[in-house]
Amino acid sequence: MLLFRQYGELFRMAALRGGRSRLFFCLMFAGLLLALMPQAALAQKTPRASKQFEDLARRAAAAREADRYDQAVDLYKKALDIKPRWEEGWWFLGTLYYDSDHYESAVPIFRKLVMLNPKLGPAWAMLGLCEFETHDYQNSLIHLERSRALGLGGNEELANVTRYHQALLLNLKGEFEAATEMLSSLVARGPLSDTLKVALGLALLRVPLLPAQLVPSKDALIHAAGEVAAMVAMGTYDQAVAGFQKLLNDYPDTPFTHYAYGSTLASLSNYEDAEREFREEIKITPESALPYMQLAYIKLRLQHSQEALRFGEKAVSLAPHSFAAHYLLGRARFELGDVAGSIKELETARRLGPYSPEVRYNLVRAYSKANRKAEAQREQAEFARLNAMFERQQQSHRQSYRTAGGRGGLEPHEVLPPSDRSPK
Repeated sequence: MLLFRQYGELFRMAALRGGRSRLFFCLMFAGLLLALMPQAALAQKTPRASKQFEDLARRAAAAREADRYDQAVDLYKKALDIKPRWEEGWWFLGTLYYDSDHYESAVPIFRKLVMLNPKLGPAWAMLGLCEFETHDYQNSLIHLERSRALGLGGNEELANVTRYHQALLLNLKGEFEAATEMLSSLVARGPLSDTLKVALGLALLRVPLLPAQLVPSKDALIHAAGEVAAMVAMGTYDQAVAGFQKLLNDYPDTPFTHYAYGSTLASLSNYEDAEREFREEIKITPESALPYMQLAYIKLRLQHSQEALRFGEKAVSLAPHSFAAHYLLGRARFELGDVAGSIKELETARRLGPYSPEVRYNLVRAYSKANRKAEAQREQAEFARLNAMFERQQQSHRQSYRTAGGRGGLEPHEVLPPSDRSPK
C-alpha cells in the first residue's frame, strides 16, 4: 500500500496516484532535496561526474519516469556504486522502494542519506515513515520528531503525513494529550476521514493501540468517539456536548468517556457539570488518578483548597510518579499555608516533570514565601527560560502537558505505558 494513497482522502493527495503523479512526487521532493543541500557540495559533484555516471543517472531517471521500477532501481544502484555520496540518487532509490511498498529495503537507503546529510528533514521523515511500516515504532517516533524539528521545506503534504503518524505513535506510547493535540491540528487541514476519526477516538478513550490493532467489534465505539473528538477539535462545543451525551447513552460503561466529557466541560469553565462527570468516571475506573487530578484542579480554580488537598492526596497515592499529581497537591498545600509541605511536593513534581514552566512558577511562590531568595531567583530564571521555549515551540514533544486557565494552571494527566487494554 502506498502511504500517500492510503491517506489521500485525508490530505487531499489524490493527485499523487498513478505513474506520472508518482514522478511528480519524486521530482517535487528532489527539488526540495536540492534546495536543502549545500551548494558547495553540488558544485563538487556535477562538473566532475564521470561520463559513465552521467549516463547511468540519465537512464535511471528515464526508467523511473516511465515506471520501469526494476530497471530504475538497478540503474540507481550502479550509479551510486560510482558516486556513493550522490544524495539525490539515494533519495530516488529510497522513494522507489517506498512507492512499491518495499519498506524494509527503503530503511537502509534513507539511513544512508541522513548519514550523508543529517540536516535533511524530509529524509528523516521518510526514514521514520518506513520504520513505521516495518513496526520499528521506537525509532520511527524519534526520526519523525527529528524531521519536524529540522523542518520539511514547507511541504504541507509531507508535514501532515508525518504529523499523523507521529500522533499515532504518541498515542501508542500513552501520550494521549499530545496525540490529541496533533490530531486536532489535522482536523482543520482537511476532510475528516475514517483514518483520522479512528485515531481521534482512540486518543479520546485513552486506548494505547494503533488503528490497525483495533478489534472489529470496537469499530462503532471508536468511530463515535472520534466524531465527538473532532467536534471538540473544531470548537463546535454545543454539538460536542450533545455528542458526548449520546456516546454515554450508547456506551455508558466505557472507561474514560465521562473523563473526556468532564475535561471538555472543565475547559468551558462548567465546573459543576464537569465535577459530576469526574465522579462518574471514578465509579468506572477507580484505579485511575486522572479524575482525582481533575477534581483537585477544579477545586483549586474554585479556591476550595481543603477539597483540593483531599483529591490531590488521593491522586498521588494512585499515581506516585505523576508530576501533575504532585504539582496539584503542592499547590493545595500552599493555599492552606503548609509551605514546607508544598515545597516538598513541588520539588518532587520538578524532578518528575523538569520541562514544566508551571511547576517552576509555583516553586518561585513557595520559595519566596519561605524566604529562600536564592532558590526563588533560580526557579524564576528557569521559569522564564522554559516559558520562552514553549512560546517558541508552542508544544514540547519531550514531555506532554497542557496549560489551562490562568498563569500557573495545569490540566492534569498521567502518562500510561502501552498495554493491551481495549475499551469495554
